[in-house]
Amino acid sequence: MKQLVTTDEMQTLDQHTITEVGLSVDVLIERAALASLEVLGAGNYDLSNVLVLVGLGNNGADGIALARLLHQLNIPVTLQFVGNVNKAKDTVKRQLKIAQACGVPRSEKSDFKQASLIIDAIFGTGLNHDLPDGLQKMVKAANHIESTVVALDVPTGVDGTSGQVMGAALKAKTTICFAFGKAGLFKGQGKKMAGQVLVKDIGIVVPNDFKFSTNN
Repeated sequence: MKQLVTTDEMQTLDQHTITEVGLSVDVLIERAALASLEVLGAGNYDLSNVLVLVGLGNNGADGIALARLLHQLNIPVTLQFVGNVNKAKDTVKRQLKIAQACGVPRSEKSDFKQASLIIDAIFGTGLNHDLPDGLQKMVKAANHIESTVVALDVPTGVDGTSGQVMGAALKAKTTICFAFGKAGLFKGQGKKMAGQVLVKDIGIVVPNDFKFSTNN
């Protein structure tokens, strides 16, 4: 198994790559989206009606960028925000501006049953509390539908370090981890919710003196 990281370790490596090395967060988002597109193209996924569920943090920004790439390939795709976009991080707002300029359609509410593939870009490694009640209800409803779910980095509702389900979690067929596998996806409930875990390089730089807490 490749090296695994905790949530804190991944955030440290992200910050090192952005602030010390100088790779911008927007470059990393684009690389994450391209890596995800590669997985979707190489796998046996039904891309006839893709729904991308987008949160307000960097995981959501990855999802918006992926939706744009799909749209530019003439793949039917719709964005749906989970939460108030006015409260989103600047990375999300920048990606949304680009996506809108490219004509990516948005929906206020989607019928999960109509989606051939759901991309989970709601919460990634940044989740540190139980999901809000409304989102828990949405996640539980989605888990009862046959649509295939592909999660970006971590399935929404799973703690990336412990594998604990934070109230409820969206069950994925595949989870695309960026840079490193997240430790919580290989133990406990996290392993059950993550499905097949694929790790894709996006250019994260590890300092020579960095010490991983896991020995994988």
